[in-house]
Amino acid sequence: MKSPICIAAPLRRSGTTLIQRLICSASNGLIYGETCANDFQMISNLVSSKQSFMLQHKDWRNDQIKKVLSGEVNKWIPDLMPDIETYLEGFQGMMKLLVENYGGFAEKEGKPIWGMKMPEWNPSNLVLLQQLLPETKIIYLHRNLEDCVRSAKKIEMIMGDNEINQFCHTWKQFSEYAMTHLKNENVLHLKYEALIADQEKWIGEIESFTGAKDIDKAVMKVKVNTYESDHKLEGSKEAYLKPSALSEEEMKIVNSFIIPS
Repeated sequence: MKSPICIAAPLRRSGTTLIQRLICSASNGLIYGETCANDFQMISNLVSSKQSFMLQHKDWRNDQIKKVLSGEVNKWIPDLMPDIETYLEGFQGMMKLLVENYGGFAEKEGKPIWGMKMPEWNPSNLVLLQQLLPETKIIYLHRNLEDCVRSAKKIEMIMGDNEINQFCHTWKQFSEYAMTHLKNENVLHLKYEALIADQEKWIGEIESFTGAKDIDKAVMKVKVNTYESDHKLEGSKEAYLKPSALSEEEMKIVNSFIIPS
């Protein structure tokens, strides 16, 4: 069973759905959405925290279960558990089960190149995922901060200067962490603007990196950034909301976070 491909970005409204749609258009690709990505994030964090905590007192816990199994039961044992190796294997099995479940479905449907997408995926968790599942591949999408803010403002994801400030802070924090710590051969850093400007080149890079075959380049011609049922569309034939303009004050906030090139 192949390990997953994770499509991530430092912020929502960064274009991760476009990458998802491109790979889903491939003859052998399927990228799940954010509920599935959250499952992997939650389980990997749980496995890591259990390993970190339980290994601190491994010898004491293993000695406790050995004594009980040998007949010593007249002691305070409210936290009795299997030996630590067995206990941790159960949690590691949760991760394996997710891979078998989601990957198995994709493979059954003839889509063995599979994964999930989630913008604002904490990059420290992506580092952890690659430690637990070393073959995991990551496409990390970078997009112009102003465009992300304009799009988020349009759908009222961020309202007011404080929320814009926090949104930009997350962009800077996650971008810097990702560029510093996601640097191995199983990570592809991709600029949204570069993809738009040279579609042939970067769709080819995505195919080469993921193993996806015959991506439909016509996907690039269709703008989608909301559900068809979104009331804000007001009868539009496309599920696309034109980003909002930013005020002078909002632009000052955005510009204060721009990372010098």
